[in-house]
Amino acid sequence: MKNIIIVHGPNLNLLGERELGVYGTMTLKELNSQIGQFAHQMNIEIKNFQSNHEGGLIDFIHENRKWANAIIINPGALTHYSYALRDAIASVNLPTVEVHLSDIHKREEFRRHSVTKDVCAKQIVGRGKKGYLMGLEYLVGIKIIEELQAFILVTKNKDEVLKQTVKHLKGKYPKYTWVGIYLLEGDELVLHNFMGKPSPHTRIPLGKGICGAAVQEKRSIIVPDVNLDPRYLACSVETSSEIVVPIMAEGKAFGEIDIDSDLENIFHEGDQEILEKICSLLTQIWLT
Repeated sequence: MKNIIIVHGPNLNLLGERELGVYGTMTLKELNSQIGQFAHQMNIEIKNFQSNHEGGLIDFIHENRKWANAIIINPGALTHYSYALRDAIASVNLPTVEVHLSDIHKREEFRRHSVTKDVCAKQIVGRGKKGYLMGLEYLVGIKIIEELQAFILVTKNKDEVLKQTVKHLKGKYPKYTWVGIYLLEGDELVLHNFMGKPSPHTRIPLGKGICGAAVQEKRSIIVPDVNLDPRYLACSVETSSEIVVPIMAEGKAFGEIDIDSDLENIFHEGDQEILEKICSLLTQIWLT
């Protein structure tokens, strides 16, 4: 995911002035700066645009349809009634994330319905500026899934697919300090491949540690602070947070993706959603 346009709708030019209790004190200029810094870290080029006019937003989307690989849009009040904007998003056929600073589902009744949501890959609400950053990460995740799907079509080699998975995740998410895949062999998880510092835990019994718990319980686990979780099996003194997602199909576990970060409380539901989609994709190499 190389080029992404960031589209801000009506009244967002007044961020930092309007309804501070709802939208906070950050200005649009400050918001765009922080989005730009985050995008740079992820090796993404962005273009920012804001307009109070429906046609201006539509024209910007049309004009950049060949440059952009994806869209992040906060349509503002146009969210709730602009079928023209909805059609513009649909017509350019680019992966799109709809973002709202506030939680529109907890506000006035008229704000709870979005006519643009159905033509977007995801809607993120109520996360403030972080919603835009989560949107960038989500779009990168969609691209990884597309690349892995294409790779699986040309190779049925399980080892190579798993190695490519680790390579994509470690290479495209700077916050992922360590990425590994464990495969289930009997009652043990065995480290298949990884990127990051060597781990002392190459074999983990089911039920032991966060890795063993995720597979045994057949559910994803996010740990905001590993130092507060007694299950954590220490790999590095720098590690602060962890996410583990089982690779499962038809109720059976085949292994898991395990990711550590040196940043505390860095994983969120967007990470989990993308990783679960990747794990679902990986099961194809066992089931076909």
